[in-house]
Amino acid sequence: MSALTNTLRSWFTRSEPGTVPASANERMDLHSGRPYWRVLGPAPPFYPVLHEDLRADVIIVGGGITGALCAHAFSEVGLSVVVVDARPIGTGSTCASTSLLQYEIDTPLHKLVDLVGEQNAVRSYQLCAQAIDRLAAIASSIGVEDFNTRPSLQYASKRGHVGALLREQQIRAANGLPCTLLDDPNAVHQALGFHAPAVLSTPLAADMNALKFTHVLHARNRENGVKVFQDTAVVEFRDNGSGIELRTANGHHLRARDLVYATGYESRDLLPRDVILLHSTYALVSEANTAVQPWPDKALIWETASPYLYMRTAPQGRIIIGGRDESFRSPQLRDALLAKKTKALEKDFQERFPDTPFRHEYAWCGTFGSTKDGLPYIDQGPRDKHSYYALGMGGNGITFSVIAAEIIRDRILGRPNQDSSIFRFDR
Repeated sequence: MSALTNTLRSWFTRSEPGTVPASANERMDLHSGRPYWRVLGPAPPFYPVLHEDLRADVIIVGGGITGALCAHAFSEVGLSVVVVDARPIGTGSTCASTSLLQYEIDTPLHKLVDLVGEQNAVRSYQLCAQAIDRLAAIASSIGVEDFNTRPSLQYASKRGHVGALLREQQIRAANGLPCTLLDDPNAVHQALGFHAPAVLSTPLAADMNALKFTHVLHARNRENGVKVFQDTAVVEFRDNGSGIELRTANGHHLRARDLVYATGYESRDLLPRDVILLHSTYALVSEANTAVQPWPDKALIWETASPYLYMRTAPQGRIIIGGRDESFRSPQLRDALLAKKTKALEKDFQERFPDTPFRHEYAWCGTFGSTKDGLPYIDQGPRDKHSYYALGMGGNGITFSVIAAEIIRDRILGRPNQDSSIFRFDR
């Protein structure tokens, strides 16, 4: 048994039996400023507050995009599902997401091999590639029209990074992951729209509006019998050996065979502090009509530096740019840096595209989590056999959520899933 598993078990043992620690009942301050997707609209649909006792096969705590994807996967196989969220639906990390969908994770494949072994590293990348195709299929099936397939371009931030890009291209190509390395100056400029030492081009990527996707997916889930409640905080749980019982802040009870935590970065309050490392990140959206086609193919652009700068296009001729990450210390310190980071990100864009005036209309900062190897945690709780965690971390939270939904679905149904061991707490 790993040290992490021992730590998890001891942490839960310190809690009162059957109760969520007080910190888990408090809503974490996940973002501030003006997240673009909340302003873009339309107005979210109505979700009720829970005012009755309910029973279901599965209860999902967390109604953002992770919870919606889990509910979709579970209801598709006939499980009855209840989703509860302490916030209005989608107003946690989901509305602050810039929604770059890539099969690359924050840890390059050639480095991930050293951390988790070649088989698990390659399989993680392959699963993320499959997740993009799965998201495209879901978007099509529920009528989301602004799911856009794009190329992804990762450029070398400096010449010394070109060798790493070459190693990355070689290991991906050897494992059937599509990508092309461009190092001819003219070809690089033509792909990016600015000069860089080299660029790794990947055809399999996409962008979307994660908040809209979440609401539309919840609408389909509700048609399939899923019950979704907002402003409904869970303050107590109990695993009785054959199932789960939850109590909400207003005194109602939820009973189910299984529980799924889809609470994202807030799950750190349910786990040891060293499991998830928190960071502050910053993002801007330009004024409308900044550039209809600012660079070729409206590609997703990001760099090899760490932390990395990234850019994507958005509706109405807007441009999104983000990055300038910092270690998270407190919401107050994160927010205090927003004005400074906004100016720095505007400068970052102008250095690359000096002929495209960039004035931001929306700016926000948020908190996100990372793990020791860049992979998510998708696993059963260390103490309660009927609890599961769907914790997608880093820049791939959405694709990781697709993987989590399918692995947890299989575990609930008792189906074998060869990939579940890759994302365990004790890996």
